[in-house]
Amino acid sequence: MPDLISTLLLLFLPVLACGLLVFKFKISDTKLKLILAFSASYLLALSFLHLLPEVFSKGDEHIGLFILVGFFIQLFLDFFSTGIEHGHIHVHKHHNKKFPVAILFGLYFHSFLEGLPVSEIMQHQHEHSSVLGFKNSLVAGLVLHNIPISIAFVTMLKQMHISVKTSVIYLIMFSLMAPLGACFSELLHVFGISNIDYIIKISLGIVIGIFLHISTTIMFESSNNHKYNFVKMASILLGSAVAYLIS
Repeated sequence: MPDLISTLLLLFLPVLACGLLVFKFKISDTKLKLILAFSASYLLALSFLHLLPEVFSKGDEHIGLFILVGFFIQLFLDFFSTGIEHGHIHVHKHHNKKFPVAILFGLYFHSFLEGLPVSEIMQHQHEHSSVLGFKNSLVAGLVLHNIPISIAFVTMLKQMHISVKTSVIYLIMFSLMAPLGACFSELLHVFGISNIDYIIKISLGIVIGIFLHISTTIMFESSNNHKYNFVKMASILLGSAVAYLIS
């Protein structure tokens, strides 16, 4: 239980804190793209180095299908969220002061899905630690992934002239989605739902598909004309190196 509580706080607090900072400090598009490039390369490396070996070690021949499903689920959610998971900020005049529910649905559901496999991964990593001593690289990945999303999210809210009070409520709700996903899967374990291990394995496959979609999209779209300058390439290499060290 202490491990679960600390994990939930780790998923929640950094994302909330970084989003709140945007109300005081302006994050330039260039800096946001570098953060996104770092997080994208981390997610891609994490998927290849840790999550894919983990899920295929279960011996399920159909897991590749769920990974593909996750890829297309994120493609579908992009229609609702307008790609804010990739750092895209699209503000239209008719959205002024009225935040579209579709974006909230896409963003929140995306984050909730990503939190589902957390408790399962934690159970299998008690005996494992990485080069840097981390016991749950998925949690670190979700935090690094959701921080730039929270920055882009609050930036969008400010551009739409949503009130600070309402924006903070939206941000808190987003920050809670991944912890809620982790809590939901943990409750399924507690209540002894039949086939829970298989359900969580499916959710992990779906999350891997989501990660692959988001990471490749960000890495290709975070450059001009698909050309990477030195700083962006350094951010990408650093993200991959960090994923290796804490996986």
